[in-house]
Amino acid sequence: MQQNYSIELQRKETQAQALARTVTSPECLSASVLTICQNIEHTQVNEMIDQLKAQSAAIHNDDLSRAESMLIAQAHTLDGLFAKLASHALTSNELGKLERYMKLALKAQSQARATLQTLGDIKAPKQIAFVKQANIGNQVQVNNTTTAHARTRKKQKEPNELLEAHHGERLDTRTKSKTGRVNQTVATMEKEHRADK
Repeated sequence: MQQNYSIELQRKETQAQALARTVTSPECLSASVLTICQNIEHTQVNEMIDQLKAQSAAIHNDDLSRAESMLIAQAHTLDGLFAKLASHALTSNELGKLERYMKLALKAQSQARATLQTLGDIKAPKQIAFVKQANIGNQVQVNNTTTAHARTRKKQKEPNELLEAHHGERLDTRTKSKTGRVNQTVATMEKEHRADK
């Protein structure tokens, strides 16, 4: 079926370029399919394109009422399909038919849920919070700021205070110390019983 599109030439555009721009526009492609689906005369395709352009302009001006109406209508249609397919499945006497109808019914139900979720996202968009955070772990710090990144220095190991009495002085482990309160009968080892190394 041949469509008769009204084509407007734009500045510095040839007839072929204008035709290509027109027939590849979203409104024209949609109108071509809708005229076939709805069995509309192909002579009315230009009116359909004009209507689709008006709806696109409304969306560009942040008027989502048409999109919201479309989504709720689609959700009801999908819910109706679910009910119809589920009833066919439950009244089927053959296991194969029951399984096929139930798969289709559950797909329609899933699509209805996704459509309603999309509608909910349009009505109440999720808030995006930009939070400055500092994640510190394993000596790695992440700062989400717009300032220049500072170089991280390698942290020097601090001496273990248990091994040193004062900074730089090692404890002498060879000296004899007093025995503690527990096991007072045990004394420190004499020099002759100590290991050579």
